[in-house]
Amino acid sequence: MLAQKRGITGQAGYMDEIKSILVIQQRQLGDVVVTTPVFEAVKKTFPEAKLTFLTEEKCVPLVAHDPYLDEIITFPKNKGLIGQLAFYLRLKSRYFDVAADLQQLPRCQLAMLFLRAKYRLSFAPRHAYRKILYTHCSVPENTGTDYTSFSKMRVLSPIGLVPCELKPKLYVLDREKNEAKGILDSLGIDGDTPFITLDATHKHPKRRWKYYKEIVSAILERYPNFVFFVIRAPGEDEQVRHLLEIDPKRVRMPEKPLSLRQTMACMSFASLHIGNTSAPQHMALALNIPSLIVLSETASFWHFNPKNPPAGTARQVEVRLSDEEYETYRKNLQFFREGRLKDFTPEEFPLINCITPEKALQKFEELLSSPFYN
Repeated sequence: MLAQKRGITGQAGYMDEIKSILVIQQRQLGDVVVTTPVFEAVKKTFPEAKLTFLTEEKCVPLVAHDPYLDEIITFPKNKGLIGQLAFYLRLKSRYFDVAADLQQLPRCQLAMLFLRAKYRLSFAPRHAYRKILYTHCSVPENTGTDYTSFSKMRVLSPIGLVPCELKPKLYVLDREKNEAKGILDSLGIDGDTPFITLDATHKHPKRRWKYYKEIVSAILERYPNFVFFVIRAPGEDEQVRHLLEIDPKRVRMPEKPLSLRQTMACMSFASLHIGNTSAPQHMALALNIPSLIVLSETASFWHFNPKNPPAGTARQVEVRLSDEEYETYRKNLQFFREGRLKDFTPEEFPLINCITPEKALQKFEELLSSPFYN
């Protein structure tokens, strides 16, 4: 029997013994990475409970060897109505004491509809009628100040889990690291070569920064010891091919895109990471790689900013617009739409492209001078 936990809203007394917990985070890759601290917090709070994670198949490689997970199940992909229904019926046949929906996408909510969990937890729904899916859903989705992992933990606070400042973690096997060394060696990056992983792609055009060539050139000129290791997903070659022209000897990229696990393993040897607000940013933090993040229009809480970081924690330095710069951009965009501004070209619409390479280089040097918390 569990010791008494912090009270559940509307209920008194002691918690029933919790033997099984389901955490649901359907997607995306970065969102799954920032969910990993939830696994650790849950398992440390309920060490005897079986912890199951429900996600999309493409996200499984990120958590495949997480020591805090007992089971991973995936949403069906392209199996038609009958296949989808069969999945949810199988889910209904299982019993979880606790089910926590951390995303509230339609398939997450459909799963909650079928689940028979005694405690069905989530954020406060955007639509009031969806409250019927949950037994506890009063926690705000985002506070605007807490790191996302902390906010996700707060969903489970009704069952006694106390949110804490844990950073994401990814677990790379020794055999995967050995394979990664072979990949790096094939590109002329040996164990003595300090390299920077570069994520210069994004599936959303508004989150692609057009000045990566300029910042890479400036870093190579100022720091002759560094080389760049360009990472990309299948179909993203055209977004990064021009970077290889800067200096083929110092900007290197595997001939074919690496798998997610291979990318993780190669990143684990990097000295630094530079990239957009996207999955590799969170992966770098989870691997404790200091990072320069070119912040797009994503909200400010999409970064790890611990209030009391342990010594040795990698820093993430953001390059973002000031409030004044953002206001200027907003006014220029409105003037362009009204036909009052002719030199504000469509290529400059993405807010991220208002960030100059000079500003990014300044932040890079700040990161380089203090890459880890003391």
